[in-house]
Amino acid sequence: MKKNKTILVAGGYGYSNLGDEAQCETTLELLTNRYSNYQIINLSPNVNRSKELHTKFFHDTASRVAFYNEFDGFNIFSIKFTFWGTLRMFGFILKSILILLNAHLVKYGVSTFFLNPKSVKFLQQLKEASLFYFCGGGYLTGKTLSRLLDGFILCRLCKIFNTPVVMSGQTIGIWNNRFNELLARWAFKSVKVITVRDEEFSLKDLEKIGLRGENYFATHDDALHCEKAEEMQINSSNYITLNFHYWGMKGKQKDICIDKINKIVRYVLDTTDFDIVLIPMTQSDMLSFNNYLAKYSDKRIIVYDYNIDFRKIRKVISESKMCITMKHHPIIFAMGENIPVISLAFSKYYVHKNLGALTQYGQEKFSINLEENNYFEQFIALFEEISANREDVVNTIKSRIAILDERKEKFMKKVDEILK
Repeated sequence: MKKNKTILVAGGYGYSNLGDEAQCETTLELLTNRYSNYQIINLSPNVNRSKELHTKFFHDTASRVAFYNEFDGFNIFSIKFTFWGTLRMFGFILKSILILLNAHLVKYGVSTFFLNPKSVKFLQQLKEASLFYFCGGGYLTGKTLSRLLDGFILCRLCKIFNTPVVMSGQTIGIWNNRFNELLARWAFKSVKVITVRDEEFSLKDLEKIGLRGENYFATHDDALHCEKAEEMQINSSNYITLNFHYWGMKGKQKDICIDKINKIVRYVLDTTDFDIVLIPMTQSDMLSFNNYLAKYSDKRIIVYDYNIDFRKIRKVISESKMCITMKHHPIIFAMGENIPVISLAFSKYYVHKNLGALTQYGQEKFSINLEENNYFEQFIALFEEISANREDVVNTIKSRIAILDERKEKFMKKVDEILK
């Protein structure tokens, strides 16, 4: 089957989550520079927003829109491709079977049936592409089930078309049940190379489904070396950045989260001269910030308003003395800028992501589970350790980045071989 010089890129971006958009931009830049004789096509569930955020690159419709009619707009809550209820899951299975059957027809140039032109076009793109490249992220997990199932179908379609697939810098796994494990093995066993962004958890979950060997290894998160803004963003030269959020929380959990965050904030404000800068990674983070300030306001707490440009948040983090975060990508931005981090987590999903990231940079001790009774005592000890041994912490980060960069180049050389 004749292939075009085209690389299709898919990922968890498209919803203005700044970390995901940083991964997207950095990946597109890398591929464009390394494979200048290929057309790089970014597959986005929100093409208009991707065009706005990543102006230098070509964008087209993602499978979630082409196959499952996800609304091509900004509001993530308008997604039609969800799995709330048995009927929707049944509908997904039927549609996926239809797509897989039609893929065989497209492969041999036979007319398709019961598919709209958008879906047929997408299948044709997969058939003709030289490579399908999963940009890094945490979307191929049992905690993000709709995206995981979408990834399963994409891998099987590429198998039908003999289009090689690679995965870069993934948090992958947390399968949740045996059925998902079986599907993951069925879908991912044909992927040529899978690299993950943690040293242990994701690789163990891949081993659970029988995937191990030299083509499964850890590299850094794709956003590690993303760009940052040049201009200053904060009118303070002595501050700590802080991110906290409500994702996955219900009812009283939100109030408990805010109270625990405040205990940490009060310790910093009462024992140091640092200001606190609240940094949002998504628009929804602003809700948690506003709720917090309504209950615990302080003139030394500064809110950096949500901005869709990830470069500005990276700049804010780069000028901070320390980063305290519940989200994953502030860790990555901070590591890339040699800024010490204390991670806070309120669920297994974020322990997986955040502890996994910290371990890559030799910072695993700086992980706190807020559900543990002694979380506050842990925070004080870690905060004091960073204050006393900042230079050693930074040197460890620098040495680990060099190792991870070597692994990233190992991955890209494997991609070079696939494209030969």
